[in-house]
Amino acid sequence: MPQFAKPETYRLQWDNVALGLSIFTIGLAKKVLLADSFSDYVGPVFSATGLGVQPDFIEAWTGALAYTLQLYFDFSGYSDMAIGISMVFGIKLPINFNSPYKAANIIDFWRRWHMTLSRFLRDYLYIPLGGNRNGKLMRYMNLMITMLLGGLWHGANWTFVIWGGLHGLYLVINHAWRSLVAGRMPTQGVPARVYYLAATLLTFVCVVVAWVFFRAESFSSAILVLKGCFGYGGISLPSKLGMLADGLGNLSGLLPVGVTFGGVFLNIPGMGSMGGLAPFARLLILGLFIVWFAPNSQQFFNIVENLNRESRLFNWAVTWRLRPAMGLFLGCVFCLAVSKLDKVSTFLYYQF
Repeated sequence: MPQFAKPETYRLQWDNVALGLSIFTIGLAKKVLLADSFSDYVGPVFSATGLGVQPDFIEAWTGALAYTLQLYFDFSGYSDMAIGISMVFGIKLPINFNSPYKAANIIDFWRRWHMTLSRFLRDYLYIPLGGNRNGKLMRYMNLMITMLLGGLWHGANWTFVIWGGLHGLYLVINHAWRSLVAGRMPTQGVPARVYYLAATLLTFVCVVVAWVFFRAESFSSAILVLKGCFGYGGISLPSKLGMLADGLGNLSGLLPVGVTFGGVFLNIPGMGSMGGLAPFARLLILGLFIVWFAPNSQQFFNIVENLNRESRLFNWAVTWRLRPAMGLFLGCVFCLAVSKLDKVSTFLYYQF
């Protein structure tokens, strides 16, 4: 708010306009080109489980991973658009996402995901409850209460409470693990990289499991998706893979029980078919590459200094510069995003 008291805020600065419109364009592309593309694969799975249909392994993971990436690109895209529009008018808003799926533990995840809400929960719930000032047991209790209330804030549904409770449990386990292995984990070389990679993947899977409850309309619907993720509904592979297995010497006969061929991707009763698996696989690879390896918005546009939580897996040297080539590139991205605006898409945050 003190920015509004500065006279220079009310003078249009063309550098701010260029930077703000560039950030807005990236946010728009996240929402229209990526989030809305993933949403096509979310609805069929969760709508079917809402009707009691058990998805198979591939269908369940498709719905869970598609929603995980849809939510990220949707929400971070909206945040980028808000930050960009504000910057056009000379106002700097705080960043709200810092590559949360690169986090190697849940503690770091909540320092990166929806950062303004995390600060609010910390300052107005966790600390007033006593924080970590009254011993470990009370600290864990305060974490659980904070996350349960954080889940309830999203909506009056038990699925949100379960989502908050899961993250509260994750945080308790994370803090207990840190106390248990303090000073005994590898910090350099190959062991440290292997540990970081394993920790990042484990954290990501835990977050995906919690998102299933966040998206599902009911507890039973979420359980059906998770049962599918663990293979309860079997594994139905495309018929082309069956032909390949037979061509290599009847390998299909060596597959575990429950694995069949001839399935149609997302051919869920009452939902229709989404076509082949290949288009989603390409979209998934692109999405995971962006969230795990590409620079985030503040890194690319260099709008936040001393941001220490970088990815240890990959570092980018390419950043935004006020150059004609960059303007041409972002102009093409903007036109492509605008061309997709005629598609009907779900607004995820109407209920919050």
